[in-house]
Amino acid sequence: MDQDYATYDDDKLLSLLIDRDNRAFSEIYSRYWPLLYKHALRMLKDENESEDVVQEVFTRLWQKAPHLPSDTSIGAYLYVSTRNAILNFFSKNQVHHAYLTDLGQFLDQAQEITDHLIREKILAKLIEEEIEKLPPRMREVFELKRKQNLSYKEIAGIMDISELTVKTQMNKAITTLRTKFGHHLPFFFIAF
Repeated sequence: MDQDYATYDDDKLLSLLIDRDNRAFSEIYSRYWPLLYKHALRMLKDENESEDVVQEVFTRLWQKAPHLPSDTSIGAYLYVSTRNAILNFFSKNQVHHAYLTDLGQFLDQAQEITDHLIREKILAKLIEEEIEKLPPRMREVFELKRKQNLSYKEIAGIMDISELTVKTQMNKAITTLRTKFGHHLPFFFIAF
């Protein structure tokens, strides 16, 4: 008993589809695919994306068919499903685009931060090496001030020298370091 599904109306096709009739699905597909594709293409302006969206709509139709109410308008259901799939596509692409933009900005900033930290470590090492090259008394004054944050008076007491000598030694140490490193000398080395 060969039936011509093309003569069936949408209600009859839906009834058969609910019962998992493959031929009813094929008829609905051939009846609505061109209309849904044109609608998707008008919205998405891309043939491949439009095909993907419509294919997704029909895949979901087959999956959900047994649970559809028998009074469902198949045309309206497919149109709304296509519209929703298009909106989901736009939403995913916006989220994807926003994610890629944020990721790009993060990577740029991370690269800048990493580069800055590496340069800072190298500079700190070079400065430490130059501090080691200072004359012993000057280096001791400088390190007592820098590492222990002692006042000139306290340093003078520890080293048994005058405060003026401490100040002079500090100024010479800073001048020597500035001569070598200029504006690259980090503030925390000379913030006294």
